[in-house]
Amino acid sequence: MRKLIISSLIALSFMGILSAQEKLKTKGNIPVMSWGGISATEVSVESYKKLKDVGVNIDIAFFPSTDAIAKGLDAAGKAGIKLMISCPEMKSDPEKVAKQFMNHPALEGYYLGDEPDKSKFKELADLSKALKSADKKHYSFVNLYPDINSNKSKFGTPTYKEYVDTFDQLFPAPFLSFDFYPVVDGGVHPRWYENMEFFANKYQKDGRLFWAFALSTSYLAYSGDAPQPSLNDFYQLYTSYKPEKTFVHDVPTLAELSLQVYVDLAYGAQGIEYWSFRGFGSPLDSEGKRTVVFDRLQKISNEIQNLSGVFLGAKVVSVAQTGLDIPNGTKRLTKLPSTINLLETVGEGAVVSVLENGENSFLVIVNRDFKRSMKLIINTDTTVKKVLKNGTLIPASEYASSTEIEPGDVAIYMYPTAKGNK
Repeated sequence: MRKLIISSLIALSFMGILSAQEKLKTKGNIPVMSWGGISATEVSVESYKKLKDVGVNIDIAFFPSTDAIAKGLDAAGKAGIKLMISCPEMKSDPEKVAKQFMNHPALEGYYLGDEPDKSKFKELADLSKALKSADKKHYSFVNLYPDINSNKSKFGTPTYKEYVDTFDQLFPAPFLSFDFYPVVDGGVHPRWYENMEFFANKYQKDGRLFWAFALSTSYLAYSGDAPQPSLNDFYQLYTSYKPEKTFVHDVPTLAELSLQVYVDLAYGAQGIEYWSFRGFGSPLDSEGKRTVVFDRLQKISNEIQNLSGVFLGAKVVSVAQTGLDIPNGTKRLTKLPSTINLLETVGEGAVVSVLENGENSFLVIVNRDFKRSMKLIINTDTTVKKVLKNGTLIPASEYASSTEIEPGDVAIYMYPTAKGNK
């Protein structure tokens, strides 16, 4: 009995130490949106709970009718998911659709289109205004092309900047969105970081928030006469796909998912989008059952919500790169915050971002290599704290100056924002 009492006292003492640890203050949930997570034929509270469990809080939903939307919103709401809705009637009678659903608590907004060229901008803007005339509380959403060479003929403008700026001038939206799937053919697409630099710069200069993607499925390579899927067809295509030798990206690893999400956030993204959610190599298979990707995505999603106090509402101060070779269109790290005495990396290199978020600033270091660990040597002053993945804050001085960052993973350090910057 005496041993039991002593053991209990030790356990209680240990729990007290854990509870006394300082925690990162959170500001709410980072928007995490799945594309086509649940089809209209599978609507149920249980189906939407799968999205909730994996860390999704918004789903883009394609419905055949307003009756189907009503059913979907009711089920999603009970599961704690919001929907970005779309159906044919939204184009033919937008005011009617908006008035029917504007007061539903599970409505996030209205999905209007994907990767439009400039010729579609006015039509989309007019549709958004029609919806807004009936529903002033919710927004309309359109996703834009990324800046890849193969897309240049599709912009309808001489430059990508003009493509994005023209859309931004015409289409009223709380944030911009673009889809870039960087992990392909066993490496990282050479233009991914250029795209991230573009949107981070627009965020810094124009204050335009943006959301960015992570590829959460196997990426198919279409060739010859194989049909390219339309957005409304992709759900059926990907859920029925049987793996052959045609994909250029296999089942996403934890490191690949981590790299994409943390680079997005390091560059200032205020929302994360997962594409796609169903079929081979996706979080849910063709029968709606969880896969290994589900578990990996769940881990990442839980992490970023624990770290929402770092990223949500953060202002991008700077983003730079380390390594012998740095990605095209990026800047080499030449200056450190005054609280960081030394920062060196050994390996392929890192994305090094400085974010301000109210009274605190954050140094975010992402290992660019999703295959190998990176050695990090860092020395800080006494004001700096290391931010753990569960949001716990530990004085950086308690850690050795030499550490490692796992493939595609992140290390985060917090320090007080300089008074002149508040």
